Amino acid sequence: MQATRHKSKYNFLFFIAWLAVSFYLILRTYFVDITDDEAWSYFNVKHFWWVETLCSGNTHWFNFAAIKAALLLGFEKAWQLRWFSLLSGITFLYVAYLWIKSLDNLVIKLFAFSLLFLNPYVIEYLTLARGYSAALCFMALSLYFYTTTDKKFIVSLSLLFAGCSAIANFNFFYFFVPFTAIYFHKYYFQYRFTCFKNKQFYIDGLYALSIVFLVLRALAFIKECSNDIGSFGGEDLVTSVFGSFIDTLLYGKLLLPSLLKYILSYELLVLVITACVYGLASFKRHANNLYYYSSLILLGMLFLVVFNNWVFHVLYPTERTALMFYPLIVIVIVLFFNYISIKPMLKNSMLYLGSVLLMINFSVNAKLVSGYDHSYCMNTNQYFEYLGNTKAKKVCLAVEVYFVYLKYYQYTNAAFYAESINEYKTNQKYLFKHKLQDFEYLLLLPPYNLSYYKKSPIRLKTVKYFPDTKALIVKVEKK
Repeated sequence: MQATRHKSKYNFLFFIAWLAVSFYLILRTYFVDITDDEAWSYFNVKHFWWVETLCSGNTHWFNFAAIKAALLLGFEKAWQLRWFSLLSGITFLYVAYLWIKSLDNLVIKLFAFSLLFLNPYVIEYLTLARGYSAALCFMALSLYFYTTTDKKFIVSLSLLFAGCSAIANFNFFYFFVPFTAIYFHKYYFQYRFTCFKNKQFYIDGLYALSIVFLVLRALAFIKECSNDIGSFGGEDLVTSVFGSFIDTLLYGKLLLPSLLKYILSYELLVLVITACVYGLASFKRHANNLYYYSSLILLGMLFLVVFNNWVFHVLYPTERTALMFYPLIVIVIVLFFNYISIKPMLKNSMLYLGSVLLMINFSVNAKLVSGYDHSYCMNTNQYFEYLGNTKAKKVCLAVEVYFVYLKYYQYTNAAFYAESINEYKTNQKYLFKHKLQDFEYLLLLPPYNLSYYKKSPIRLKTVKYFPDTKALIVKVEKK
């Protein structure tokens, strides 16, 4: 009784913290301008052509359906398109809170909270209309239902949600495969031929095979059609997966020397492998199903990405595509420190220090108007509102925001609709020399260098400067 009371002593504080971070998700969902990837998804829903939609790895199926539902109801603002990701993100964090409640003491609860709730990059993707938030949510639900009950009709939900995670984002197929293997071994294959007498075996088997077929067929179509997922990734497991966790956690604010980054990445890999091996080898001692099965699944996922790289030359996941590893990595690391036998004072000092550093990092990097991956899309709404107020009809846009306008703003921003529009790349002299005079305004993003137009028959006059992004709107005038 006393141990139970001690375990639940601080849970109310973490519930308040969950509410606070959920409110932060709501604010980010509302204030962040639409990103180019979201704009592409919006366009594919708005002007549906099945070939273009299925040809792109950017099409995440549940997110696509959520955007379609929003459009059917007449909702087209960026924050309205993100409703499903926001709901998924809040649910993901709530499942994480339920896990934190079950941990033994304050220091380990605080460490788990800091890792799961205070990673600015994870928070970023919980608020964008992409498939990552939904996939993380379904993964969390899958692990929750699999490890917290023995009731078969409830455990079956874990397989359902594991399949949903793979459909929500195809990267999470790496999670679905080892999870499904463990699931079928535990409930069917260890009983050998008696499983064929179980009706549920055929239901689960048909569902699992359907997920495998859908994902593999979709990936094959993408590869044949565009192969736009084949170029994003890395050649090295340590720097691609574990190195990207370091870069994204620091949110690009602190650039580490390459050697130091590699050492830290390798240390993180060693820590994760050690935590997994310890979780498997000492199962009889800790008897924690979540720790045991998370270790198995994570090792299975790492094996699959290495196998695919060596055999099929598939690039290693990195940055957002590596998010599928993050919840499992947090689980095994937190539970490793929870159960490992070292001096309590040393352990507590390490965990408190780690938690404080994560809190400081989050407070420095938390943003309401931009992100790590799409910082160039910040202020796009302001850009086009200003151009609309100038009554501009012929505009040349920086390539970073060209597709955002082309795929989203020209359909939703009535204040600005260009009759003639083009894109430019930094220092693309040919475009300027031959077409610059055809435009009324230019929207420029740094680095910009217009010194070589001093002798041209036009004059560029700065009419608006945006200090946050250092963007310029210049008017094209004849000399």
